[in-house]
Amino acid sequence: MKEQQVADVGDAPIKTGTRVLVRVDYNVPMTTDGKISDDKRMVDSLPTIRYLLERGAKVILCSHFGRPEGKPEPQYSLRPVYQHLQALLPNVTVQFAEQTVGTAVEQQVATMPNGSVLLLENTRFQPEETANDAGFAQQLARLGEIFVNDAFGAAHRAHASTVGVADYLPSYAGLLMAREIAQLSQVTAQPKRPFTVIIGGKKVADKMPLARKLAERADYLLVGGKIAADWQDDGVKRRAKIFIAPDQGLDISMDTVATWRPIIESSKTIFWNGPLGQFDVDPANGNGTRAVATIVSNSRAVSVVGGGDTAAAVKGFKFTHVSTGGGAALEFVEGTTLPGIACLKKKGEK
Repeated sequence: MKEQQVADVGDAPIKTGTRVLVRVDYNVPMTTDGKISDDKRMVDSLPTIRYLLERGAKVILCSHFGRPEGKPEPQYSLRPVYQHLQALLPNVTVQFAEQTVGTAVEQQVATMPNGSVLLLENTRFQPEETANDAGFAQQLARLGEIFVNDAFGAAHRAHASTVGVADYLPSYAGLLMAREIAQLSQVTAQPKRPFTVIIGGKKVADKMPLARKLAERADYLLVGGKIAADWQDDGVKRRAKIFIAPDQGLDISMDTVATWRPIIESSKTIFWNGPLGQFDVDPANGNGTRAVATIVSNSRAVSVVGGGDTAAAVKGFKFTHVSTGGGAALEFVEGTTLPGIACLKKKGEK
């Protein structure tokens, strides 16, 4: 099954005045004073938005932000994101909807100028979102005539705005989603070997089972971060030679970097997910992580970096691809079928 892509639609279905509901991932990091500290996910969504605007579409954006408990919480409002989006699209009319769905929002959509953008309030202000409630999905679907999913970072979640709306509208992958699939497939299909996986971060419960599955497919597994301290082998079946950083303080040591260097330099495919140090506590705690990033970026390997904290930790280094998704990238590479991609199949396909 191949996902339908918005670039394959042609100009006929998307024309002046067409209402296009676009799921983006604007769950961006924010400082304590309400400023966006890394807008990569927003910037990477712009090609799809501009593609639609050039065809005169009305672009209705929906996204989650943070983890509100299914009710409006001011600190999780998308209004600061809307203000930043205005700055990213200076020559475009950009509006904000105070609600996610409802009569007032539908009226706002109806009066949108052609070739303009409307950002809806946080989808997770509705408890029905994470439950993938059919009624809520239908309310969202009424806002558009076509659905475009460009939120790769949320593609591993079967929510109303990522999966449910696809039951009610012709559905396509956005340009960002299509690029993520193409780039990450370099790691999953037939990776050039040696294939090395570097894994770190703090979410041990989420990453441990996936790391073990990757150990069955990779040639080398280099483990740092908190997951290194908690690693348990338990005789797991594996193909990879596993190297656990033994010096887990605030970052991996230069001795570990020296051990890993020849492995990385000899690799032809590298997938990296999770920072190796606690740079989020203090940027000075990232020397080992930055040293590894330097080796990877100077290598000739196809290098794919999972998003989220990893992308922030290695910002400024050059890789083949830096994903906008953290957990989604890890699950995709591990081989899991992501529901936000699976729902974009052509009608009639299974």
